[in-house]
Amino acid sequence: MFAYVSEFMKRYDALLQRLQARSSGIADIDRNIKAIEGLYKFRRIEEVYAFLRFEPSAIALVSEAHRRIRDHFPEGDIFMEVLSDSSYSNGKELLISISTSLPPNEAIRGLDAFDDEWWLSASTNSSADICIKVEYR
Repeated sequence: MFAYVSEFMKRYDALLQRLQARSSGIADIDRNIKAIEGLYKFRRIEEVYAFLRFEPSAIALVSEAHRRIRDHFPEGDIFMEVLSDSSYSNGKELLISISTSLPPNEAIRGLDAFDDEWWLSASTNSSADICIKVEYR
């Protein structure tokens, strides 16, 4: 019973966040997405905009994620794109790819540290499906 109530409250909070974010207006959301576009390189820009408009609570999360990623990966591009798959809650996942020329062992250590220090706890409250990975160049 507790698990059911907990899951219900989590979904309720996520819905409430979406509604509050949407009430600020699409112009504000687009302005915030435009700011993110200065941090990330968007792949298939229209899909990224559509995803973030649908999940506006993810905007603050990916903004902060960029700063935290830079703590571990100070150089290289960071890409953002949307993947489609029916296994995701809304059929889509936002993928953030950290481009790096670090040796694979170092890159994985950096990603693990990022996950452990911040991402795993920060992403828990998000209703959006977001994945962060390294991409070797």
